[in-house]
Amino acid sequence: MSDKYCQGCGARIQSTKSEDFGFVPEHLQDKDELLCQRCFRINHYGRNELGAIAARDALESIQAGTDWASGVCLVADLLDFEASLPAPLLGLLRGKEVVLAANKVDLIPPTTSPKELERWVKDRLDYLGLPITVALVSAANGYGFPNLAELFVKLGQRILFVGVTNVGKSSVLQRLLQMRIGGGQRKGIEPTISPYPGTTVSVSRWSCPGGLILADSPGFVPQGRISDMVTPEQALEVIPHKKLSSHLYPVQTGDAVFIRGLCAIECLASNGHGLLLGFTGSGVKWQKSSSKQTEKWLNGDGQIKEWQEHLVQIQPGEDLSISGLGWVSARKSAYKLRVHLPAGADFSIRPNLIGQKKN
Repeated sequence: MSDKYCQGCGARIQSTKSEDFGFVPEHLQDKDELLCQRCFRINHYGRNELGAIAARDALESIQAGTDWASGVCLVADLLDFEASLPAPLLGLLRGKEVVLAANKVDLIPPTTSPKELERWVKDRLDYLGLPITVALVSAANGYGFPNLAELFVKLGQRILFVGVTNVGKSSVLQRLLQMRIGGGQRKGIEPTISPYPGTTVSVSRWSCPGGLILADSPGFVPQGRISDMVTPEQALEVIPHKKLSSHLYPVQTGDAVFIRGLCAIECLASNGHGLLLGFTGSGVKWQKSSSKQTEKWLNGDGQIKEWQEHLVQIQPGEDLSISGLGWVSARKSAYKLRVHLPAGADFSIRPNLIGQKKN
């Protein structure tokens, strides 16, 4: 087997199985930098014909990468923050210097200032017991990258980028490679990025000025995200990739808000004339109906076969965040809710991300 690796996804180059990761025809393997057939088709045709790397293989590659690294850049998705920090992934980083790059700040409404957003992220990390340095960034427009590059001084000369699938990890690395810290590598092969989960299949390394090495790793496959429970085509709609949108509804006992075929939230009780504000950063949106119509909306497309119910109470100024989907935020009233989610989907209650904060 070849000792060469695809510079786009990290797969070991091979020329015998075109249906497997790392395939490059033998007559094309004399180049210094190689891009496998899968990455070529993702980049040029938007087709990921092999799917994602297996979760176990991804975990093994991340473990090997952390053993090699002197420091870690942990990339998180601001629109799916709690799902970006699964305990098994954080366990792999124990004992390492870590900088957290909170990505997709460009998708947050400008009414929430970067200062307010950074304070919210730091408060959440403190609550989770994670004393990590934070940089707000946007891989889409470059916001915050000079600050992120400065923070890398504390990480040493071998920096590994880690994160759960689809947080924009490879996009963050790609932008850094184009900056001075990465030697302005605007030519040659870059990390392969796509909306499909699990595009990176092994650790890929880039040599940069001053002996610095930046390395990409496969996305960690978390448990409990609704975006991982649907077809790849629907996942492209559900994964946060658009400007955060909201829908405000007056909600009282007997009302429900839902995302068709994915989630429904029934109001069992409230202590006043309150509002529920539904947020998504994707191609799906919250709608309002009667609790009597819950079963109809849950079984709208038939993809989810098994549902679980959860009784939840949220106070004004709190979010009910649903992993891999979006969140609802209570305004003016406390709510007792019955939440219908796909079996195994995770959720959490947190201080509100958008809007006036409690002191």
